[in-house]
Amino acid sequence: MAFEESDGALTLGPTLRFDIADVSSTLTEALTAIDYHRCVFIMPFAITTSANTDLHSIANEIFNQAALLEMPITGMWHTTEIAEGEPFGMIARDLNDIHPDFIDMEELPEHWKRGRIENIVNSATMEPFIREGRLPGFDRDEAHAPLHTRNHIIDADTLELTRAQALHAAMIMQDKNTLDNPRYGYDLADLLDECEELIFQASTYGYDAADSCLHDIGLLGVAAMTMANNYVRDLTAATYLDHPEQTAAIMLATSQSFTGEIRNNALCIYAAAQIKRGMPMYAGMALGASQGADRSHSLTTLMLQCYLNGLANNCVDNIYQGSTNARSHHYRQRAQKNQGKKNPPSSGDSSRESRESDTPDFDDAA
Repeated sequence: MAFEESDGALTLGPTLRFDIADVSSTLTEALTAIDYHRCVFIMPFAITTSANTDLHSIANEIFNQAALLEMPITGMWHTTEIAEGEPFGMIARDLNDIHPDFIDMEELPEHWKRGRIENIVNSATMEPFIREGRLPGFDRDEAHAPLHTRNHIIDADTLELTRAQALHAAMIMQDKNTLDNPRYGYDLADLLDECEELIFQASTYGYDAADSCLHDIGLLGVAAMTMANNYVRDLTAATYLDHPEQTAAIMLATSQSFTGEIRNNALCIYAAAQIKRGMPMYAGMALGASQGADRSHSLTTLMLQCYLNGLANNCVDNIYQGSTNARSHHYRQRAQKNQGKKNPPSSGDSSRESRESDTPDFDDAA
């Protein structure tokens, strides 16, 4: 397990697994696959119930390879299995072989070197789940199940009609510029107000907000409209990300209720909300589900690349900034249109400002 430093905090980097029997043939390739210049330290774990396994020989093989590659490995931990109450120990590398910048094993507290594996519920990685009053899925299938569950509360015909209406409304906003020219009395402020109403409604549902949202066709319809194309998604993303807990519930229910572009965008905003909440483990699964549904979805591809390269938080910050930029452009464009109505340009006006008035000068949130 390789650990990297990011903004003063340690994060888990690449994790490699191979059979003890293949150590000699696999170790060099495995270690050189890690960009160890980014790693603060690497912790190898030997897990075996075999009494014939020579743990010291395995440790020395790892240490010798680490010395050749100047890898930040200072010890090897070993146990029979990853289970509560099982004893673990550590074989330390000769400190004389270790680069002075590496962590000194003598600085580690004693309970890091030997002891018994504690209850998983007490581990630091479980703290975010416990705050939510739940634990992660028992296995991979259980953990991924919510991302592939379909809405079983509202009938398929109603959901399909709602989806069609959402796509049509979003298309009118984008293609007909109705938010710039609110001919129906509905502009960007009204759209954002509707998002705020969704968020408030989700906040009233309490513990199982995502399940409760599945019953609310009104909420699902508006959420689907905001995820129906990139234009509306980008305008509303910042409002959603200001309320990540409620947004996660809304977007999970939306992804379970609709297909196509709406589902992909909802999974992306769900992933961004979970990252902002400090629950990035959910984000990775959501982005994987989105990519599985449509490999050509650009925001999914970019977010997944960021996530896999340890840039999840940066990605969410950029989405938020892209959303605020989209709004700023919208308001500038609308102001220019209103000013143009008051002071229509002459037929010969070819100034740079006139020519570029409709040219976006922002990066799309995607």
